[in-house]
Amino acid sequence: MSTDLIEELERRAARFAAVATVQQAISAAVSVEDAYKEIYRAVASVVDAPCFTLMLVDPVGETFHPQYVVVDGKEIPISEALEVPLGEHEVSQVFRTGKARISGTPERWWAGTTYEVGSSARAISEIAAPLIYGGRTVGVMQALSYKAGSYEPQDLDLVMLIAGQASVAIENARLFAAQRNEQRLTEAAAEIARIALGRINVADASKKILKIITAVIPSRGAALGIASQDEQVITCVAAGGSCKDMLDSSAPIAESAVRDAWARGKPTLVDNLRVNAFLPRAVPAEPALVIPLIASERRIGVLIVTADAHTLHSDDTVGALLRLGPAVALAVDVLVLGEEERLTHTRERTLAAALATMDQPVLILGADARVQYANAAAIREYGYDLAEIAGMSVDDFVVASAELSRRQTIPEGQDRGLWTGEHVHRRKDGSEFPAAVTLSHIRDGADSIVGLVIGIRNLSEERQIAEHLRRAEKLAAVGELVAGVAHELNNPLTGISTFAQLLLEEKLEGEQVESVQLIKREADRAIGVIRDLLLFARKTEPRDVPVDVNTIVQHTIRLRSYASRSSGIEVHTHLDPSNPQVRGDDQKLQQVLLNLLVNAEYAMQDVHVRHLSIMTRKDRDKVHVVISDTGQGMPEDVKQRIFEPFFTTKAAGEGTGLGLSVSYGIIQGHGGSISVDSTPNVGTTFTVTLPLSHQSTK
Repeated sequence: MSTDLIEELERRAARFAAVATVQQAISAAVSVEDAYKEIYRAVASVVDAPCFTLMLVDPVGETFHPQYVVVDGKEIPISEALEVPLGEHEVSQVFRTGKARISGTPERWWAGTTYEVGSSARAISEIAAPLIYGGRTVGVMQALSYKAGSYEPQDLDLVMLIAGQASVAIENARLFAAQRNEQRLTEAAAEIARIALGRINVADASKKILKIITAVIPSRGAALGIASQDEQVITCVAAGGSCKDMLDSSAPIAESAVRDAWARGKPTLVDNLRVNAFLPRAVPAEPALVIPLIASERRIGVLIVTADAHTLHSDDTVGALLRLGPAVALAVDVLVLGEEERLTHTRERTLAAALATMDQPVLILGADARVQYANAAAIREYGYDLAEIAGMSVDDFVVASAELSRRQTIPEGQDRGLWTGEHVHRRKDGSEFPAAVTLSHIRDGADSIVGLVIGIRNLSEERQIAEHLRRAEKLAAVGELVAGVAHELNNPLTGISTFAQLLLEEKLEGEQVESVQLIKREADRAIGVIRDLLLFARKTEPRDVPVDVNTIVQHTIRLRSYASRSSGIEVHTHLDPSNPQVRGDDQKLQQVLLNLLVNAEYAMQDVHVRHLSIMTRKDRDKVHVVISDTGQGMPEDVKQRIFEPFFTTKAAGEGTGLGLSVSYGIIQGHGGSISVDSTPNVGTTFTVTLPLSHQSTK
């Protein structure tokens, strides 16, 4: 056997081995793209193939559609929907005859396209083989070479073997891809349904739906619009990619880019979405597929997907959007209904919460003037529980002595606006209170009155404040009177004290000295009381001056000395020897101390041991004034309320309930605090804490 023949056999054996290897690789390819790459590798391993094209045929349109192209050894992206008509060139002959062919003059069907070959050289050799599957030719693969005579007749057998295996691999890969795509679409539809059933608003849900769609469908952008109830306006609730500027925009449907698809009720391909857009600047100038979203035979919105024309014309893209369109429509319908229900429930909950948290009673009545709803403030005010108050007539709350008939209770002729007036209302326990009443009607969709809303304001506190103001005016008048009387008394008392002092300088006998000293002492004590009265009654603007805490305590004790002695109260003082000072209004601080002393005296009226202790103590940067009594003490519920305005344990006419409340405000205004510790039948201790003045810290 000649050497040339042996070399040829070895060469052929190596080529067949290479073919077997690549056939295995082709068979193992899962995706269509991988199958195309392995087919090219197989062809390039047995023949010179710097340029390669694999084309499938559309039998209806009689055109080739390139699926995989290599130019000068580099893969070229399929970036446009290039269609090559079936003609008389070699690849067409191969498709028609179903036989592989070799040519030395390949026709340049690719001229002028992105697949242009031979930029530096001319392809002069061609080998093409049909792709046959199930006895039907489905496409052609073509290899080109820049060398003359690159392909020999025996190459046809090798290329045909590869083409046969390639056809099977392509179909299998397409079947696998179809199965995977079906699974992805099924999962996408299920995920869209899950989103619709979740507790999520329309905007956020729409964003997630678009994310799912763009994950399974190649696109440049996507948008989802929802129609108004009258189907006149479309509003974009979610957008991404090239459509992102459309977000939150609204447009009349009849003047928008979706009008044709909306009118037809079918998916519509738009060559340029911007051309008929109501807001052109927000809309991309790209091809788009517009899919009307229809649920329960009602158009509720549109889904827009933009991409290149080739992708939008793809059966896979159109099929996927048609498959997902109904799922998106159903999801949007559920979301919109859910959003409306949530808004309704939110409004109802907000109204209920507002009524429940109002500090004034509110009653909602039916047309029969019976209670259908009472808020918590009404329950507290009237003393009925919810089950008792429901169904009661509004007349049950109005005191009969007010001479208000039912007609006057719910005024007639008040068809619009509000009615206001004043009633006297009765609680469950029989107690009464003055009430300001505001009434408004509840109307249904037909504007008929179906109920009433009554707001009640207890006027007791306002009237107490008015009474307090009247008392304050009287006290001011008394203060002026006291000041006048004090001035009138001060002059003769000063004279008595002075002449008593002069008498003491004379030679007097024992009893005379005692008598004159008593006159002097009592006159001086009277002068001190008058001086304290003048200080307390004096009208001044709020001041910020250094205040000697010990001095103000002593002045206040002297002011109450007669009352204390008359009540048999022993007063003990323990004053800090460092004479601590604070800054503030000395008269207001004296008012606080006076209130605390008066309360302590009142608390010890009915006890046998009556001790009152006043102590001042400096503690770092603070001063404490501690006032303790041995009175009746207070239970915990009283102690919790003593600083409330108008709260008092004194008998009617003996107190306004404002003393401790005013004192609390004064001490807070001075940057301090006031606290209480009390034990029933033992006594009470008030502690006033004030910030120490800088002068005292030096």
